[in-house]
Amino acid sequence: MKIRELAAARAGDKGSTLDITLVAFNQQAYDTLVEALTEEYVGQLMRRSVPGPVTRHLVPGLLAIKYVMPEALEGGIYASVRAGIHWQKAAIWLLLDEEVPQ
Repeated sequence: MKIRELAAARAGDKGSTLDITLVAFNQQAYDTLVEALTEEYVGQLMRRSVPGPVTRHLVPGLLAIKYVMPEALEGGIYASVRAGIHWQKAAIWLLLDEEVPQ
């Protein structure tokens, strides 16, 4: 099962930080994603294009998981080749297209 079958996503940036938020479609999907999508796992997935650490924040009341990558946009949005709405969308799809690990 792909992550996109369990959640929707959005991305944003602030300075050199990229954040991706997943919002699960229901409680069961949220529980599955919380268990499967650890900081380490998402860090490995994003490492293809994002240097640096990934921090996960759980927002259970909204069935949301927020991943913050403080070094993703090296030099900020105006200096980074990874900046902009197209890169944010690519980062979301990179994550959503992955299989949920067992």
